[in-house]
Amino acid sequence: MSDPNLYVDFIGEVIKVEPGNELTFGRQADLHIDDNRHLHRVLGRFWSRGDSWWLTNEGRSITIQIADADSRSSVQLAPGSEIALSFPNSILRFRAGVTDYELIVRVPDRGAREGDDEDDDDPLNADDDEFGATIALGDIMLTDEQRLLLLALAEGTLLDPHSNVELPTNRAVARRLGWSITKFNRKLDNLCNRFTKLGVGGLRGSIDQLATDRRRRLVEHAIESGLITRDQLDRLPPEPG
Repeated sequence: MSDPNLYVDFIGEVIKVEPGNELTFGRQADLHIDDNRHLHRVLGRFWSRGDSWWLTNEGRSITIQIADADSRSSVQLAPGSEIALSFPNSILRFRAGVTDYELIVRVPDRGAREGDDEDDDDPLNADDDEFGATIALGDIMLTDEQRLLLLALAEGTLLDPHSNVELPTNRAVARRLGWSITKFNRKLDNLCNRFTKLGVGGLRGSIDQLATDRRRRLVEHAIESGLITRDQLDRLPPEPG
């Protein structure tokens, strides 16, 4: 059984947090980062729900970047937002004034329990079912689940391509597809990494790029390249409720 605890490393000081407990960090928090007056008293809070560890940005003006230590994937957590920590090994980066800070965070890897290994998204291992489990267009192949993810994100844009439609949240898409948020994040990262390797820009997060921008760029490319079309929307499950 994997270690269920969360570990936070700040400049060599490692703190273990057990499920059911939480850890705050900031200028006047459980984990004291710095006396920097530009840093919030409490910037972030780690907490657990079920088998997952979560991070809440408790700040008002500082965005926290969550980067996968094992790849180039990253997401941005805006003030007032929360996210499940899907990367087993993460680097949290944030800036207060002119000073940059980093936390190294390790959480249990739940991917194997959910049957969501990277091989699950490998078209070479996908079965050809009645729907056609893979689509080959140029240099890219999509599994059926990858296509569903793209369709769910792009549904509004496909229905009304001339309006600036707001994309659904990751949590809304995961709920609609019947996935955990961890599974959704893994599949989204997998897609972004695959397209990036094929030369598509704007899909790797940076300190200046919001997660929303990455998702919108992914939707734009999928539609422009013909990977998904409006007539495929009937493959989506209905909205919950």
